[in-house]
Amino acid sequence: MKIKLYKLMMIVTFTLYVLFSPFTAYAESDEWNVDAAKIDTFMESAINRFHIPGAALGIIKGDQTVYLKGYGFSGPEKTPVTPQTPFVLGSTSKSFTALAIMQLVEEGKIDLDAPIKRYLPWFRLADEEASKHILVKHLLNQTSGLSTYDGRLGMMNGNKSVEEHIRDLTHTSLSNPVGSVFQYSNLNYNILGGIVQAVSGEPFTQYVSNHIFKQLDMVHSYASPEKAQNDGLATGYQPVFGFMAPTKQLRHEGTVASGYLISSAEDMSNYLIAQINRGHFKNKTVLSEEGVELMHRPSSSMGDGVFYAMGWSVNKNVIFHNGVTENTYSFMVMNGDYGIVLLINANDFLISYDSIVAGINGILHGQERSQADLPDFSKTYLIVDLIVLIGLGLVSRSIYNLFKWKARFKATTLRIFINYVYILLFNLLLPIGIVIYLPKLAQAPWSVAFSFLPGLGQVLYFISILLLCMGLVKAVLIIRSMDGDKKEDLNLVNSSS
Repeated sequence: MKIKLYKLMMIVTFTLYVLFSPFTAYAESDEWNVDAAKIDTFMESAINRFHIPGAALGIIKGDQTVYLKGYGFSGPEKTPVTPQTPFVLGSTSKSFTALAIMQLVEEGKIDLDAPIKRYLPWFRLADEEASKHILVKHLLNQTSGLSTYDGRLGMMNGNKSVEEHIRDLTHTSLSNPVGSVFQYSNLNYNILGGIVQAVSGEPFTQYVSNHIFKQLDMVHSYASPEKAQNDGLATGYQPVFGFMAPTKQLRHEGTVASGYLISSAEDMSNYLIAQINRGHFKNKTVLSEEGVELMHRPSSSMGDGVFYAMGWSVNKNVIFHNGVTENTYSFMVMNGDYGIVLLINANDFLISYDSIVAGINGILHGQERSQADLPDFSKTYLIVDLIVLIGLGLVSRSIYNLFKWKARFKATTLRIFINYVYILLFNLLLPIGIVIYLPKLAQAPWSVAFSFLPGLGQVLYFISILLLCMGLVKAVLIIRSMDGDKKEDLNLVNSSS
């Protein structure tokens, strides 16, 4: 049942994505034009509409960057964002990890059909036998059987080294048989990072810097926040009940390969040029044409015509991937010989920033776009905050009523029945459903919710715990009221006799 529900969620998610995809409405032959004034106006309106602190945009055509600009500010100091401002990328990092693997494949150091244990002999999951059957290509195509839930949980444990992070998987179980279905998991790419450094003899971060960043003139790209900080790393922001606040990321030393590389819009434009031009950038080659084609080749179905390749998602001729961290967002997409990269120093899980890329793409194809085409941040959080206030109000009223319980409650059979039904529904089933089953449905533990949904995640969790405690108190009070009524009845009988 769990697997079926998860697959349904994935299909619905990607159906919605395809319907509103930034690129699916256009063919390669359609007229294409960069109208800088319209793009600027739209980006400024999007920043205001979403309350985004800062963003950087790059547009590529063929082997040239044709548009590059920063918007807003990079942090509390109000430093303007430029095309050279570094941002934490999120899951767009996975394509770099896939590229590193493919480079080592072409050097004859890695075989895609080889088991992980050939390169990491100590690798082991809870099912030791299943561990032996996971191949390198399973990791790349997200078909290892490792779950989305465990992949998100792993983000909370990224403060360890790459090897320590992977060794900690000895108690992690597969949610599906190896190679059977697509299931997006950050763990797949963290393990690939371990393979890269085991085979190359270099730390993963150093390998990416030496063999990708330097080769593509990505001079404002980093694999650690300490180095990026000296180059003006953008501070990430998160909405707390609708108020954008600067927040700090957790330490992610062991999870860089799945989501924590750092780059600028200028550098990412170079990277997209290499991807669009089959591994070639200026007079350099980071991968053969055949290798790039294999990276972009659709492999595992994500549902409704969308496929996962190697660090990329593919929808017909559109190749894309987005990335989100606690407090940053990125999106890169290629369609034929042009592409877009968008970096934002904020993240909002209630409002998708993908619509900004869709708007830019529409402008490139001669369509009019305005902030009216974007979700309304203020209205969304007005509704959310109102729901939270109502919830807190109802809970507060229930707590107040507990102190008046003895004066109000009369233990009749009907009242006892109604109260027990109420307790069962609202003080037991509802909070248990939220605390235990909501994380499973969302494929994310509460620790992730607290980090990625600050304020809202904590309120939802603690209200649920409070409801459970109130249910216990109510049950005790009902029992005591029943005992009290029995004693009163007994006293009346004794006095009358």
